[in-house]
Amino acid sequence: MTVQYRSAPKHFHFSSRPSDKMETFLVLCVLFGVCAANSVYTTYLWHMQQPIYWPDKLPSNPNTYQKAYDSIQLKNTQGGHPYDNMDDIFGKDDRVNDYQHYALDAVQSCAADSPDMGAQVSFSGCLIENLNNLADNNHIYSSGWNNAYSGAINSMKTSGGDPKLDFVSFTYHHALTTLIDRNALAKEIAIHKLMYAKTWNKAPYSKGFFPAEMVFTERAIPTLVAAGLQWVIVANNHISRACKKYPYDPHGDNNSPPNKADQVNPEQSSYFRESISRGCVPNNAYPFSYRPHYAQYVDPETGNATKIIVIPAAMAMSWLDGYQCYGTSDIDKIAGNSDPTHPILVLLAHDGDNAFGGGNSYYEECVKNFVNEGKGKGYIATTVQQYLRQFPVDENDVVHVEDGGWVNPDGDFGSPQSLQWNYPLQPNKAQVGQFDIENGWSLDERNWAVLTAAENVVETAEQVSIGAKISEIQAPSANATEAELAWHFFLPGLTSGYMYYGGVEDMPVKQTVAANNAVAHGQKAIAMSNGLDQTPPTVWALQRLPWNPGACGMGELWGYKYTPMATDFHVWTFAYDVSGISSVVFNYRKDMDGINPLQDNSNEVYKSDLTQVTDWTTMKMNERVFPKGNVYNASIDLSCNSTKKDCLPTIIANEFWIKITGLKDTLIDYFVTATDTKGNVKKTDIYHVYIGAGNAACKG
Repeated sequence: MTVQYRSAPKHFHFSSRPSDKMETFLVLCVLFGVCAANSVYTTYLWHMQQPIYWPDKLPSNPNTYQKAYDSIQLKNTQGGHPYDNMDDIFGKDDRVNDYQHYALDAVQSCAADSPDMGAQVSFSGCLIENLNNLADNNHIYSSGWNNAYSGAINSMKTSGGDPKLDFVSFTYHHALTTLIDRNALAKEIAIHKLMYAKTWNKAPYSKGFFPAEMVFTERAIPTLVAAGLQWVIVANNHISRACKKYPYDPHGDNNSPPNKADQVNPEQSSYFRESISRGCVPNNAYPFSYRPHYAQYVDPETGNATKIIVIPAAMAMSWLDGYQCYGTSDIDKIAGNSDPTHPILVLLAHDGDNAFGGGNSYYEECVKNFVNEGKGKGYIATTVQQYLRQFPVDENDVVHVEDGGWVNPDGDFGSPQSLQWNYPLQPNKAQVGQFDIENGWSLDERNWAVLTAAENVVETAEQVSIGAKISEIQAPSANATEAELAWHFFLPGLTSGYMYYGGVEDMPVKQTVAANNAVAHGQKAIAMSNGLDQTPPTVWALQRLPWNPGACGMGELWGYKYTPMATDFHVWTFAYDVSGISSVVFNYRKDMDGINPLQDNSNEVYKSDLTQVTDWTTMKMNERVFPKGNVYNASIDLSCNSTKKDCLPTIIANEFWIKITGLKDTLIDYFVTATDTKGNVKKTDIYHVYIGAGNAACKG
């Protein structure tokens, strides 16, 4: 199998008299020609990725995992894993050029007529590792494969002095920001930053971040900002769906309606709806979801807000651009609503090494044609950083971004639950719409339980070892500590592509292979140390079903039928601690008026004004020993060696769940507190859900 990552409202009123800011802009426009006729800017994000295909130890160097050439040779001599044809994957002509120069060619082809035209490119760390491994063995790639891009990053600049090829920050192993722990996210960015400097001739690290699969959550903001990042690309449907009175269409969105708790952005009057072959119809407010804003995370302990700029990617337009030569006729439909002081930015973001969007015709013809066509209409091709230099975002312009990713994955379509990588627990031989949170099983959830347990061992190993060097985590030497090796082997297990393809071939066991190696090293570090366990339990991101209790559900979970949901709902997670867990408690409180406005942080902090919210109600969560093996689906192959014996995890986290009953027509805040036997406490972030009145009329 060839693994390919798929790519593929409050109204704004303007008075008849322009504002002072508008007058200033118009004067500059006339005197210096610094504006376009319709004040629309365009740019690209091209995503490049190949994972670690078999994250097991390299026999010749057990301090590291196998890269592409290693796995090819081992499979040729010994058979077995991975099942993928890696010569075909890495040897595809277009892909060879994608990874070495196509993006540069496209930008250079536009330089004469559009001097600020550029693009953002995401290159995962694991892709670079694979290419280096192939090049070191002169297999498909050769030494210097990175020279063209490296030179361009350091030399090709916009008029503002920013890179015309901006190789943005990324999770090293293509991990999802909504579902991984923030400590793992920090490590993923840190090792990516290290690999970036090695690969691109010490170029300054990008100020921007592209989330894998564009899956974003505001809970990631503190980690991104701490890493020195200033902006992040998000799917613009998650800004639009968070608007009041969003015009939801069950067979357009193709997933559940946004929960009312998320709909705090101003009501919008204009929406652009475009059907795409993916099977959905993205619907986005313009100009609101086509221009940068700030989003924020509020620390629940202190109430302090951390902000980052969110750069919306145009969902329907991005998909179309990735599968055909795309023109500017869709942009024409929204250009008239652009504000020249905060203009529309159309970001076309998709895979740069798959399908049509990774091919010669795309880079050599379509990009230049699009830029030239836009120029003829007054549209300006740029980069994100150059745009932000010209049009700084007002720090008071704060929006909410609903959880979730791009609309591309079939069956997910941008679901706020990230269903493509996170299918809920089901009973044996489940029918459509049947779930069993208390006793069920699913492959995705089983893998998250494995990863949750392994991460706690790895974090504890680092804590008792008094740290771990990033350089040794990224590329361990012979002197690497057990804690550093534990992180090194753990992180590839977070690769989202393993779960994207579900039960296909050997995908189900790759997380376990990575986790078992990590746990072995982590347990050695813990056993060797005299340090006390001061690491709190690891608690996976809280999950909820249904997404809209007391309202309506839609999408793959409900057989694409617009379905009324009961007011009762489950919240569940996985938790693990090396010293054992003594308690896991669910905490919730009611909001007094049913609204969580962006301007008020009462719902975002643990200790809040009791005139705005009630005091917390606490309830012990139910604990379930989660099975290590394949409980229901005998067709899923969990073997990871030639004997076909199941490859079971060394350890696995237990499930903790609770069913909330008796609430309706109310907004609640909730979080979980987990305590280990040493007294170390982990509080999760605060989540929100609006519970409807029940008996919803779900028509459409």
